[in-house]
Amino acid sequence: MPAYTIWQAAEASLTYLHEGWSAFPGPWATTGHLRAWDFTPFTVAVAETGVLYVRNDLLGDTVTLDVTAETDIDTVARAIAVVVPRLH
Repeated sequence: MPAYTIWQAAEASLTYLHEGWSAFPGPWATTGHLRAWDFTPFTVAVAETGVLYVRNDLLGDTVTLDVTAETDIDTVARAIAVVVPRLH
């Protein structure tokens, strides 16, 4: 079990994204929601299989991240920040 929530990882990704991005927690911080400068919404969540993913909520496109529950928050935040522009 990680020492951080999915919401905290999504919020930490703002450090690596360009200006104009924002982050919001989902229910019980089990998901994180990112908004681009143009208001495109993204969800960061864990699938039933335990895989962390990022989804462009407008397009429905999803990318899974190559991280585990033991991965530190900074590495997860960087992985989110790398994937989000590809989905945008």
